[in-house]
Amino acid sequence: MLGLITLASAQTPKKESVWDKIKKAGQQGAAQGQQPQPGQQPAQRQDGRGRPSPQNQSQNQANDSGAFKPPAGTKIEEKILAPLQDRAKFEVSPHGVHVATTETDGSRAVVYYDGVEGPKFDEILPAVGGNVAFSPDGNRYAYCARSGVQYVLIVDGKELVRGSESQGGRCGGQNSNLSFTSNSKHVYFFADLHVETPADRTYTRFVFDGKPEIPGGPIAGIAFSPDGDHYAYIWNDVNQQKSWMLIIDGKPAPYQGGAPQWTSDSKHLYTQKSTPPNGTELLFDGRPIAKAFNFTVYIPPVGDMVVVAVTGGTNFHPFSFLVVNGKKVPGSDTVERGAISKVVFSPDGKHYAAIIGDLNNHLCVMVDGKRGQEYTSIDKLTFTTDSSTVVYTAYVNSKVFVIVGDQEFGQPLGAPQPIISPVGNRVGAFIATDGTPHLLMDKQITALTAHGGSDLSFTPDGAHYAYFAVDGLGGRLVIDGAPQPQSSLSGDRIDMQNVSTLKYIFSADSKHVAHFAVPITPTGDYQRGVFLDGKYVQISADGTNTDLTFSPDSKHLFWIHLYGDRPLRVFIDGKPLVDFFAAGNSVGMVAGWWDFGQDGTLSFLAQDENSLKRITLTLSDQTNLATMLGGGGVVAARQ
Repeated sequence: MLGLITLASAQTPKKESVWDKIKKAGQQGAAQGQQPQPGQQPAQRQDGRGRPSPQNQSQNQANDSGAFKPPAGTKIEEKILAPLQDRAKFEVSPHGVHVATTETDGSRAVVYYDGVEGPKFDEILPAVGGNVAFSPDGNRYAYCARSGVQYVLIVDGKELVRGSESQGGRCGGQNSNLSFTSNSKHVYFFADLHVETPADRTYTRFVFDGKPEIPGGPIAGIAFSPDGDHYAYIWNDVNQQKSWMLIIDGKPAPYQGGAPQWTSDSKHLYTQKSTPPNGTELLFDGRPIAKAFNFTVYIPPVGDMVVVAVTGGTNFHPFSFLVVNGKKVPGSDTVERGAISKVVFSPDGKHYAAIIGDLNNHLCVMVDGKRGQEYTSIDKLTFTTDSSTVVYTAYVNSKVFVIVGDQEFGQPLGAPQPIISPVGNRVGAFIATDGTPHLLMDKQITALTAHGGSDLSFTPDGAHYAYFAVDGLGGRLVIDGAPQPQSSLSGDRIDMQNVSTLKYIFSADSKHVAHFAVPITPTGDYQRGVFLDGKYVQISADGTNTDLTFSPDSKHLFWIHLYGDRPLRVFIDGKPLVDFFAAGNSVGMVAGWWDFGQDGTLSFLAQDENSLKRITLTLSDQTNLATMLGGGGVVAARQ
């Protein structure tokens, strides 16, 4: 019975995945010859009158800027965020496309948040990077304002604290550092407090969730716990009448300690204290645990490991060594006046790697107590995502190396950048060997069939890799070593904010790949398209495209088409959705302006003649990636 089941399973045809199809297309293209190569300009076929033949003309000029109807079932909602006003300033949250706009109502300053007008003030005070601070999750906001001599902190539309320069302190200004904690639960800022009696003094006080703390001298920085609920800082007396204090969660600690560092579980605090004549004590929750010249404490984001680089010896013969979880690491001692310059941790927090060197530029990497080979310089020290392998670059004897584990892969010049897969232990890099470009992948080196390579990366699941093979001015996508015959990179930019962004995208489920493209055979005009899952799809005859994006559920592909002075157009799976004018007349240049919600809706920022607005699109089930590639809805449903 077992044999029959195995036989039946073996005889069942395996469903061909997108990656199987892509690889097959690449192999077929290689067998038939890659002609023409990207960047080449072969002559066009012409009809009897010298015009381009029909096969050179677009069969699907979707972006013609004409009237259209969005796919049936599409829901388009608009929300007015603020009246449009000259010199108004809008700011966008990191998630959710929440918008705060600083404007005037008559002669008074006001902040609109998602269309709701806030209280009127004489002035909205600037802070670092803008007027409004958003929480990391994008759901909260805060700003400082002035009303007469009163300074007011507004949080989530409500007044949290009010004071003057002489009472409470001033909120706002470049030094206020108005911010939220990492968990988005707490808001804080530094207030300036100015008094004239008994002496003219300016104090700084830390204000946490609206509660002002002891006024003192300038505060160098706050050490927040990883969970965002605790903090520590050093307080100094401006009048120099009291000794400095360690403040923990708003209260003076019963001990002195500087350089506060929280453990990864946010429950304990390391500090340091100078001891005569020139020593330093390392304290754990106020309890001395070690004494030396100097300590540098390294704490991973997860786990309970603690690595300390200790400087000991004597004044005339200092040296450094490592202590891991309270135990000295054998063999970690540096030579006289050597240093331990960096420590990194594996993602799981269970392994460490340190750069150990001397005054003569002799460096090595120690991984979990084991020293590696010696180099002149070391850079880009990290671990693979599964925490199994250390990776770094190094230079010695006029050669540059990528080191993966204990294996070297070298080239004469340049600065290779190792690429780490998001899952597993895969590592890739471009390396020049004997003057020709090569690809290092999974500890194997193969020659490129092009003049160069760029944009190397892995799918989110780490199962596949891709890069652009570069020849002349053109680029062709290569997936798992197979050049794609219908891929030819266009000049359209996926991300208008960041020119270094990859020129192609993977879907979140790792099953699809896309990039902006041009026809393999140049048409002599402005034809543009999208390369999707091994196929070239024509999308426009004029203008440019940007913001190529897969939906979070990996079922749809979006982009924006620009028509010069006409409205921009959002496309889904090759179908027009909505026209709009970009907020601030600069599409894609404002961070956070375009975002998917957890419910799959797409929201983005726009404007018209009268207002700033947010457009939210609920998608139709009539389109998907399969329909864009020529399949019907039934075919798409089966995929």
